[in-house]
Amino acid sequence: MKTLDSRTALALLAGCLASAQVGKVPPALAAIRDELGVSLVHAGWIATAINAAAATLGVLIGLVLARIGAQRGLLAGLLFLGLGSALGSAAADGLALILSRACEGAGFVLLVVAAPSLLATAAADNPPRRRRLLSLWSCYMPAGMGLMMAIAPYILEHHGWRGLWSANALAIGMCLLLALSLRGGAERGAGSRPVPVAMFTRARLAQPAPWLMGVCFGCYASIWFMIATWLPSFAVEHMGYTPQHATWLTAIAVGGNILGNLTTDFWLARGVPRWALLAGVSVMMGAFGWFVFTAGYDPVLRSVAAVFACSVGGLLPAATMGGIPLIARTPPDIAIANGILMQCANIGTFVGVPAIAALATTLGGWDSGRWLIPVLAGIGVAAAWAFRRVELHPAADPVREARTGKLVEQS
Repeated sequence: MKTLDSRTALALLAGCLASAQVGKVPPALAAIRDELGVSLVHAGWIATAINAAAATLGVLIGLVLARIGAQRGLLAGLLFLGLGSALGSAAADGLALILSRACEGAGFVLLVVAAPSLLATAAADNPPRRRRLLSLWSCYMPAGMGLMMAIAPYILEHHGWRGLWSANALAIGMCLLLALSLRGGAERGAGSRPVPVAMFTRARLAQPAPWLMGVCFGCYASIWFMIATWLPSFAVEHMGYTPQHATWLTAIAVGGNILGNLTTDFWLARGVPRWALLAGVSVMMGAFGWFVFTAGYDPVLRSVAAVFACSVGGLLPAATMGGIPLIARTPPDIAIANGILMQCANIGTFVGVPAIAALATTLGGWDSGRWLIPVLAGIGVAAAWAFRRVELHPAADPVREARTGKLVEQS
């Protein structure tokens, strides 16, 4: 059976467009700061405002999609993404741009929770295909973000940052029209059958596995986005790069994340425990991320460290997303577990990127702010070690599929 069909390909495309809304900001930050007159910390909030909705609504969106269906969530996500990008292109000041990014954030969380649920459901009766689809899905962030960062300099040069926002709104609108055309005659999205939400509050939300993987994901995302967001400007100001070369360096680092995504199955198939991958990635990202922002070392070495940190980091999202079907066996459960992962990841991103900027500003430079990176890595290692016990001694599944087709709690 082929891995992709029109609907699974659409879900992957939509994910790449969602991540492109994250990737369009770093190359444009300098132009935005010049035109709107915002500070470094304010620029950090603009970069991560899209993560605010996901940081606060991830679990709630998972619960909602468990009731209304993942396909409706995908359509709503595209709608909010396109609207936010269109509003951002007309923003008159930093606050208006942040608010438009929050609208994009609502669409982002809807889409990134819905899409993997659709993929897992499309291959529910074919575990090898499901693993391939989820491995491909784990590439959505570096693929869309890296591609956007690669083409953004051209658009910025000829049309400015507002033109970049408008181009993204147009691309999202075209994807929404395609999604609506494919929806005709298709089955309703996964999990469209009403499910008692309170049951998930008692049973699923109390399970430690998704939360522990979520903490690992959050610490990873915080470090990864620190590098991806600040490297373009940092490389210009402290490493001697031109703006164009700095953007290309960041695009290579972000794109390298795909290699880590696609090699996760290689390590798992050879018996490497999932918790060990989570812990190992945390250690390496903490060490190399710290090195990237350390003054006094050769810029080439720090550039290599940035590429290596982002590339090896790709093992972690693939390991966490691929582990969801092992702890969530029904479409609604998958939506809720995805919501937990996305909420934790975006809390890390939303807090981490402006936090390191605030530390660097307050303490007098990046050499002081960089210490936040190993601290986050240590938290990730601790969560991975706690997940080790859950992975080695999994608890009994507290929810089972009843013969009636409804999910009920085990007594």
